[in-house]
Amino acid sequence: MKTFKTQVRVRYAETDAAEIVYYSNFFIYFEVGKMEMFRELDLPYDRQLPMIEAHCDFKIPARFDDLLEVHTTVPEIYEKGFKVVSKVFRVENTKLIPLCEGFTIHITTDMDRKPKKVPKKFVEEFGK
Repeated sequence: MKTFKTQVRVRYAETDAAEIVYYSNFFIYFEVGKMEMFRELDLPYDRQLPMIEAHCDFKIPARFDDLLEVHTTVPEIYEKGFKVVSKVFRVENTKLIPLCEGFTIHITTDMDRKPKKVPKKFVEEFGK
């Protein structure tokens, strides 16, 4: 299972008055990692992949201007969906400090939003 790595720097707008990242923004970082994974795999990411579940375990906060690295994997593929695991780290020199870990679960749908089988190309790419 391949791990995709994406870096993002914390912007001021993502923080509270104490310059700590507001918790919901970690799901945006998860999304950035997922989008970059899809881009790297040359897979379409559109409205036919609705999220049906999300979870995050927080360890320590991120702060304004921190350099973060998001690690993204797809450990599980279901008949009509898949699970994306995301881990966010703060980059400090050559060390990665774990900040949080979570997942999102997506289903694949047709144009009418009816669940359908995961496309063969997804299974092939995620299975590598």
